[in-house]
Amino acid sequence: MGTSEAGRMSADPVVIAGAGPGGLLLAGELSLAGVPCLVLERRAERSVESRALGLQARTMELLALRGVAERFTSLSNPLDHFRVTVGSTRIQLDQLDSRFRELAILPQSTTERLLEDRARELGAVVERSVEVVEVRDKDDAVFVVAKTPEGQREIRASWVVGADGGHSAVRKSLNLPFTGKTYDYDVVVGDVRLEHEPTDGMLVEVGKGGIVVAIDFGNGWWRMGAVTRGPAATTTERPTLPELRTALTGVFGYDVGPHDPLWITRFRFQRRHMSSYRRGRVLFLGDAAHVHAPLGAQGVNMSLQDAMNLGWKLASVAKGEAPPALLDSYEQERRPIAGRVLRVTDIGIRVLMSRNPAIRILRRLVMPNVIGSRRGNRLAANLVSGLAWRYSAASFGPRRGGELAGRRVPDATIEDAEGHTSNLFDFFSSGNFVLVDQDQPSGVSRVIEPWPELVLVRGRVTPAAGLGRHRFILCRPDGYVAWAGTHADLGELRVRLEEWLGSPVR
Repeated sequence: MGTSEAGRMSADPVVIAGAGPGGLLLAGELSLAGVPCLVLERRAERSVESRALGLQARTMELLALRGVAERFTSLSNPLDHFRVTVGSTRIQLDQLDSRFRELAILPQSTTERLLEDRARELGAVVERSVEVVEVRDKDDAVFVVAKTPEGQREIRASWVVGADGGHSAVRKSLNLPFTGKTYDYDVVVGDVRLEHEPTDGMLVEVGKGGIVVAIDFGNGWWRMGAVTRGPAATTTERPTLPELRTALTGVFGYDVGPHDPLWITRFRFQRRHMSSYRRGRVLFLGDAAHVHAPLGAQGVNMSLQDAMNLGWKLASVAKGEAPPALLDSYEQERRPIAGRVLRVTDIGIRVLMSRNPAIRILRRLVMPNVIGSRRGNRLAANLVSGLAWRYSAASFGPRRGGELAGRRVPDATIEDAEGHTSNLFDFFSSGNFVLVDQDQPSGVSRVIEPWPELVLVRGRVTPAAGLGRHRFILCRPDGYVAWAGTHADLGELRVRLEEWLGSPVR
């Protein structure tokens, strides 16, 4: 959509730099809430390369909250485990306490198309061949200078979100640090066919020459990424198929026969993190805020989960319902999780790539015993899938919303007084808060009456969900428990609602 359409926006839009998965999901969330949204993308066309390609269980749950998960699962190749050849350990995803007990393999190009379609359906404007070159944050607005095929243009925005990747132009324009390091390993990645396919759909092969990550697309093509020991290549030229073959053979010890490449590229792993995800009216998400080695297929999932956390908060602030201080909880909740992922992937890449004999013995003996145990395997599966993460209670107010605050909401079964059942996730499609009332008739309707946009669900939650003993459970739009309590706590519920949804009109 062109400049003229963006110009017809009645209010200063939220401008999102970058039409990657995170930026597009955020655009959909803002548009769902009725906030004018403009996405600026420097690429002229949507990428056709696969790039990031694994959607974890928690990410799929977030998509299910909005009723669009099936758009993605219908096109994906589901993998219920992945294998690490150190001790030949399989991490079983089919044990997850979720409807999505797998890693959904889907090319990033397809993920972007589906997210962009949704964002446009909801009213977001996406402009291509528009490159952000400068951002100026003022007291009441942000001014974005962009380069277009027609020349330079300035856009006044209410808020700006940098979702433009590891080389973020928004971050660089504000001279914000992105501290970390670049690993001295050569990484060659390609999407190819194989003469000798691995028996596991996702495989982390550790060999003398380094590491290979192999992922099955399910249609005859494989993602093959080789991380080789020794100094990284100094050339920036695109690698050749023989070079990829040599790297793969050096790890496997035999030729897997890669052929018919769709694309091959070269890069180096990085570990970098912003010290703050917000500067005034400018916020950052995804690779613009944090980058790490792609072990465990976390990158695109981190970006999408950032966007889901930020979406409802930024919408509420942009509409004047909540104070800007609500946005502080975005960094309070997401930055610690990103920090843990960065630390774990850093340890993983260093341990798996180490030549130190002691560490090699350690990984050969300890990893299989830890991950191979039932408890260790379940913990690893929950961490990789994102189901284990919960948000710190520090961002939930002085009383911290009860013991459940910050916990992921499961897709529990709700049974009403007449015995009819429904799935809890079905009530989140509008992007609003959901209050589960298990003590009907309770009188809670009088407490929440000033906020008609809040969705009230009356019924009992199945015991398996682990929520049953709490009479009232307030769930945030991003599928996390905001507050849980009893009749005695209804006064606090009202206070919390005023913080998140704004004071009711008198």
